[in-house]
Amino acid sequence: MALVLNTNSYVEIADADDYLETRIDSANWFNATDEIQEQALVTATQIVDDHSWIGSAVSSSQALAWPRKNATYIDNRLGLSVTFTNTEIPSRVKVAVYEQALHLIDNEDILMGQTQTFESISVGSISISDSNNDVTRTPIKSTQATKSIRPLIVKGSLGQGASWWRSN
Repeated sequence: MALVLNTNSYVEIADADDYLETRIDSANWFNATDEIQEQALVTATQIVDDHSWIGSAVSSSQALAWPRKNATYIDNRLGLSVTFTNTEIPSRVKVAVYEQALHLIDNEDILMGQTQTFESISVGSISISDSNNDVTRTPIKSTQATKSIRPLIVKGSLGQGASWWRSN
């Protein structure tokens, strides 16, 4: 299925191009084909969409989590309460999709769990050689994407632990 705005992606390629043209380390995005970019945006939307968001979906038949009703958060930078309309998709969600799509393109086999390579492997006397030191696991979710949407996620649902309260 091709990219369909607000059905399987929050953004289109042109939107991502505009965002990523001023972002450092985005050359891989511009070197990718339109097909790969579309696939990255659709997959990124699926990954970003899979959260416990503030508010509730406007319609039970909408394909994506946004837009939402009763979605309000406190923007610490502005020091204000921000409320989204029933038709609005926050720029934070769009930025998360751009960042996640770039992350997917930069780490092409990330969804298959193939992020480590070895230069040589021996069986006799067991030996593994990894001169590139590529032993770290790259997370599927982009750190930048997660930072962007953090205020829009129900507290405690990003693996940060539950919010505890005590009643006397």
